Parts: sequence; C-alpha cells; structure tokens
Amino acid sequence: RDCSRLAHGRDSSLTSLFVMLALLAATPALQLNGRAAPAVAPAAAPQTRRQLIQTAAAAAAAAAAGGVAPALAGGDTFNRMSGVLEPFTDVQKGFKLYKPVAWNQFEADPGVYDMKWVDLIEPFETVQVSTSPVSTATSISALGELDEVGAKFAKSRDAQLVSSKSRDADGSLAYTFELKGDAYHEYLLLTINRGKLYRLSTVASNKRWSKREEMYKNVVLSFVPKGF
Repeated sequence: RDCSRLAHGRDSSLTSLFVMLALLAATPALQLNGRAAPAVAPAAAPQTRRQLIQTAAAAAAAAAAGGVAPALAGGDTFNRMSGVLEPFTDVQKGFKLYKPVAWNQFEADPGVYDMKWVDLIEPFETVQVSTSPVSTATSISALGELDEVGAKFAKSRDAQLVSSKSRDADGSLAYTFELKGDAYHEYLLLTINRGKLYRLSTVASNKRWSKREEMYKNVVLSFVPKGF
C-alpha cells in the first residue's frame, strides 16, 4: 500500500509538471494569430534514457578533458559569433548564458519570465528565461524520452516538432527542441536543477528565422542552470 501511494504521488507530481509546461506553452512568447499550425512531423527513432545519460556523460568528460565548448548531441559547439553575444549570469535565479549584445533587457514578470531580452528593431524577436519550482523530479528525463517530450510540447503549442536534441549542461541533462508554428519559429530548452525547472525560449518569425537561427542556437548552447 505504501509503495502504491509513493507511485501515485510521483505520477501526480509528473502530471502536475506536464500541466505547468502546457500552461506555459499556451501563452507562447509569440502568438501572431490563431491559425492552425502544421501537424507534428514524425520524430526520429527515440533514444532511451540510458543513451541520453551516456551521451550527457560523454559530453561532460570531453569538456573536462579538452576544455571544449558546450555541445549538443549532434556535435554542435558554442561560439560567441564575433562579439554578437556576451556573457550574462544571474546568481539569484541560478543560471548563466550568452545573451545578444545591445538588446533591451526586462527583469522578472512574475509567472511569465525571470529575464527577457528583446531586439531593438524587431520586438517580435525575444530570448526569454523562466523558472518554476519542482518537488520530486531531479532531471528532465523524469518527463519521458526526448522525442516523446518534444512531441507532447509541440502538440500543446500547435506547432511542428522540427528536431530534438539533448546535451549535458554542466551536469544537468537538457532537452532542446526546434519548434515551428504557423507564424513563429523557436528553439526551446528544458532542464531541471536544484529543485527548479528552467525554460529557455528563443523566438523569431518564420520570415526572419534564417537571420536569427545561428545566434539562437549559440544562446541555447551556452545555457547552464547554475549562477556561478
């Protein structure tokens, strides 16, 4: 009976976490219209949790051995793009990343974001970090396999899941998804560390995605859920 209660409590906690993610997704940073988005594309063969953990461990070991930049499972490595990005650390919120230089910065809209940067000319283009407390999950893998989580999140956003990747973010497993809605394109990173769910969203219109894709990729690659 005690085991049953523990299992039920864990399931309830994970369900609550998915509900919270769905609520966040229901009001995306960019919502130009209510037109239906393309159907979710078929995902690649899903990785097992063991494979994800092995990938993360290998990336961490490589970084320790050779001092390489953060990398996605696909082999992408971070670069500052000749000064287009600059380092930002929020010790209180517990995260660091490289942010776009000279973008407007907005701090803490409770329940919406912890930090947001907006392009001076194209306010539709944003980089946004939000956090939410989690009680039992210690890794984003608690939500499920990489492609499974990506498909569920894309569906909640009425978006197409373009790609799913994972990486080690200084000891924390991070899921990264590329989503394409009817009017917007987005890189979305999810990770859990020290009782917090971190959500990094980088968004542009479909029309301007090609101009922002490389910069956004490097912002996502730079993210670490530690403020030190």
